[in-house]
Amino acid sequence: MEESSSDPERLAERYLAAVEAFIGAMRRVPGERMDWRESDETWSARDVAFHVADIDQMLGLRLRRILGEDNPELAGVNTRASVQLYRRAHLDIGLAIDALSATGALNTALIESLTPETMARKGRHSGGHMMSAADLAAFMAMHIEAHVRQIGRIVGSTKSK
Repeated sequence: MEESSSDPERLAERYLAAVEAFIGAMRRVPGERMDWRESDETWSARDVAFHVADIDQMLGLRLRRILGEDNPELAGVNTRASVQLYRRAHLDIGLAIDALSATGALNTALIESLTPETMARKGRHSGGHMMSAADLAAFMAMHIEAHVRQIGRIVGSTKSK
């Protein structure tokens, strides 16, 4: 992980900046383009928004489990199934933004509260690898940052259509 993964304040700032950037990016998606997809295999902006909100909640739960339990097993998630669930429900995009905002506030506070001892706590992902609280906090920011870029590509693609 990066050098900043040892500084809870920097981790929290990066994570919160990613949350805010994602929410800002989603607000720039024109309403009539919220469900546009390049192909049947790609995700719409709505799909991405609910995925980010859903996964951020799950990653926050993983962080709380690492901090509160001794070497917890961290279950994986079927992202394809959750995207299909939210796609069928066709929920208001505001729900995803509100959920991410609320989860982001809780996760930011937890990341800021990390100490050297708690940052080193670990859990085992169902994929077999160990993950520390510091690694997970850094991943939480990277995950959202990747989807900010994805929304930028979606918006750029819809403008050319």
